[in-house]
Formats: sequence, structure tokens, C-alpha cells
Amino acid sequence: MEIPNGKSRLVESSDWNLLLDHGEGRGRIRENMSKSSLSPLSSKCRDIQYLNEISYSYWKAQVLFVAVEMDLFTLLEGKGKSCKAISKRLGTNLRATEMILNALISLGLLSKVKGVYKNTAISNRYLVKGNSLYQGDRIHHFHNLWDNWSGLGVAIKTGKPTAYDNAEEEVDERKLNEFIKAMHNIGIIQAEEVCKRLDLKNCHKLLDLGGGQGTYAVRFVKGNPKMTAVVFDLPDVIKITKRYIRKSGLKEGVMVQAGDCLKDGLGKELYDIVFVSNLLHIYKPVENQRILKKCWDSLKKKGIVVIQEFILNSSKTRPLFGTLFSLNMLIGTSGGSSYTERDMKGWLKKIGFKNLKKINLSLDSGLIVGYK
Repeated sequence: MEIPNGKSRLVESSDWNLLLDHGEGRGRIRENMSKSSLSPLSSKCRDIQYLNEISYSYWKAQVLFVAVEMDLFTLLEGKGKSCKAISKRLGTNLRATEMILNALISLGLLSKVKGVYKNTAISNRYLVKGNSLYQGDRIHHFHNLWDNWSGLGVAIKTGKPTAYDNAEEEVDERKLNEFIKAMHNIGIIQAEEVCKRLDLKNCHKLLDLGGGQGTYAVRFVKGNPKMTAVVFDLPDVIKITKRYIRKSGLKEGVMVQAGDCLKDGLGKELYDIVFVSNLLHIYKPVENQRILKKCWDSLKKKGIVVIQEFILNSSKTRPLFGTLFSLNMLIGTSGGSSYTERDMKGWLKKIGFKNLKKINLSLDSGLIVGYK
């Protein structure tokens, strides 16, 4: 979003439809923008409103975080409740409870009719515990990143991560479990789309590299009964993977392998497809080339590698989530980043993969596909 020379406009009008899809006051701003011309005052107000919306975005996030932590949306499933009943059930202050409920209405997550607060459709579908598409664990994960992001200024100055000690520490099982839950939340939705976009009819054995809880592997096998899959991840993760596979209802078809993709081999010509989902952003380019070379070695002739990532455009300025996620990797890893299509295709081409293509997905992700 460059500022044109000599103009007060912060963004081009084509960007505003995206910027104002969510957020309080969008109707008023759109009404101003719909006029054929803007007065200098209204233009300034629009610019200031844009800056304000960025500045207080964390207020909106915190309202959602607290509501999810209190499990408010599960409480309001069904008929809904009065503010007094909600306050009594949650053990919260009545006045403060009304304030957060009203804020959630302005965010489109609750409605109120005759003093009764109810979930909106989006809240009922994604924020009620027990629903198959529940996203509360992922929201909790973003909440967990709150303190990490307070170190962004230091990370920008030093170029080094601030969210962890470089010295090896024992794995925090609670945090790991919370992270895996979050990845499962989003994986349930993304795996459905990925499976629809890939032609896997000739793939009988799949490696899910860095597969975490195994959500993708389970979905691949359920959608392709002749396929078997191996989930490869760190030993502490694999302990959790086994539980998720059991809960999936699959009695066979998905196996696990503990290891470190930087240190350990993946085998020789074992797989028809290697799926590498949201793994490469953790590592430096040179490390990613090593990982992808191991993928090449593990694939049979004419095997397929599929990379899923938050893919940046060539100038590394879009999409917004990808640029912010790069900063998240700056804070939390020793060399990770979001990467461009050119970056990843370049690594694959150097190794020998051919017929490279990109497949756009929803939810800020995309696929890079290559053939051995």
C-alpha cells in the first residue's frame, strides 16, 4: 500500500473492499467512498479511520480471545440467555458482562432480541465446542502468541527470534498439545479442499512430512481407500498423532514414523506422493532444499511432491496474512519465513522436479506441485 506522491490517500480504492470487509464502521466509510469525489476533510477522515482500525485491532482480538476462553459461545448454543443468566453461569461481573456481550454483537458474533443474547450462524458453526468444525483451539493458539509478538521490536532490531531460548529445553507438553489442537481445527477444513484439488487416483502410498496430528493423512486415506499413509514428525508429536488417528475411526491405513526431517532420511523410492504442509516456513532456504532433496529420494519414479504454504507474491507484499506470518516466523524461529512461488519452484527445479504448478486455495494457502 504505497502512498502516491502529493496525495493524501493511504490506499488505492481497489484495496478498500478487502480492508473493510470486516470491522465496525465499514458501512459509514463505504458510503463516503461511494461518492464520485471526496472532500479533503472526508479523505483525511477516511485515512485516519484506516489507521485507527489497525491500531485498535488488538481490542477486537482480545474480546474474541476472552469469549472463547470463557466458552461463552458453547453456553449460548440453542435458545440463548439473558445477560443476568450469562453472568451468573460464568461467575462474571454483570456490568462488565453486558459490555463484552455488546462488543461481540458489534463484531457479528452474537445477536440480541428482547434482552436475550444468541450466537450468530458463524459462532454456532465454528465456536461451539463439540462441533466438527470448531475453531476455538486455533483462536486460543493466536492468543498464546500474544506475548511473543510483544518482542517484535527487538526482533526487528536484532534479526533474531525472541520467543524462545536457543538453548535446548524440555518440550512443554501442555503448549504442544494446544498447538496440535489448533492445527487440527484448521486442518479439518483445509484437508477437505486439498483432497478435492489433487488427483490422487494413482497414488497408493503417501508420506505426510511434518504431518502433526495426522489430519491430512487421515483425510487422504478416507478419500482414497486403496491408499496407505505414513505420518512423519518429531517423537513428542508422534505420541499425540497416535491418539488422533485412533479418534479418527480408521482401524488401518495410517502409520507413524518418529524422526527429524533435517537429521534423518525418509527412505528410498517408497512413496507415490510426499505431502509437505506448513513445514518449510519454519526453516531457512538452504535447509528447505535439503528437506526437499530427501523428498525426492523417497519418491518413486513419477512421484509427486505437494507443498502447502502461505505463498507470497513476487514482491513479498501480499497476501496480508503471509506478510504477517513471516514476522511470526522471525519472532519464533531461527531462520523461518513465508516464501514466494518462485522461491519454492526454484528449490524444486534445482533438485530435478518438473511440471511445476501452483494451485490456489482458500484460507491464505496455496499448493506447489512437482513431479519426479
